[in-house]
Amino acid sequence: MLINTVLLFLSNSLVIFMILALLMSVKIKFSLSGVALFIGALIGVFLMLVLWLCIDTISQMNEGTGLEWFYVVIHLIVYFLILFFVRLLNSNTNENMQKTPNNKSSLFAATIFSLVIMLQGTNFIIYFIGYWSHENAINTLFIGVVLGAGICISISILLYFLCTYLNERFYGRSTEFILILFSCGLINKTSDLLLQIDSLPSTRMIFDLNFIVREKSEFGYFLKALFGYDASPTILQVGLYFTALLIAFILCQFPEEPWRFLRLKDVIS
Repeated sequence: MLINTVLLFLSNSLVIFMILALLMSVKIKFSLSGVALFIGALIGVFLMLVLWLCIDTISQMNEGTGLEWFYVVIHLIVYFLILFFVRLLNSNTNENMQKTPNNKSSLFAATIFSLVIMLQGTNFIIYFIGYWSHENAINTLFIGVVLGAGICISISILLYFLCTYLNERFYGRSTEFILILFSCGLINKTSDLLLQIDSLPSTRMIFDLNFIVREKSEFGYFLKALFGYDASPTILQVGLYFTALLIAFILCQFPEEPWRFLRLKDVIS
């Protein structure tokens, strides 16, 4: 049970900490409101509880596939919200906008954060409530929660400093680029759900990367949480992923001046 709790944090809750790290890495640069993110977190927790209370009713809809379709719709909403958020950030790069609170961008960030909390946190509540009544399970659950939360927080802190380093040393829009890849990862998870309920045709697996990075390994959980990593995708999944990536780059008008990816500092002697 202890290992299962830790793995549940890595497979579900890690996404919440990662999106928070990405949003925090652009908070100061684009004057995002910390209060808005906090309110978004509270709304996300509320939506998570509402979804947990209604999950049986939603699951029985559409011949037992209601929950999967609900997740598909929310994934698509978050995908487009992230794209419009990145587009908005790219249009607010002048100094005057950076000195004043950016309410519109803060609203997008809070909405994205709340929806991610709702999606990822519900599974943990179901697991937690299911094992709460078991004898001698409270101590194990508590230890697992502490360990899982510690791992997720550590990874999110490292991701935050990595984004800050990349923004300062390599490319000023590195975080926005990672956000785009994160949003496309949601499309990959969406195609997985549609394959599970046979709403997408099953096609031949195009390759298997488990010999490089196992999908169920620690690094595999990290890549899946951040980029929607799938070690053995089908041809259709790969096509959908790159289609989503193309739409993202067109919609976000990104990257700008890719030939200047490396920031070279002028040395004045």
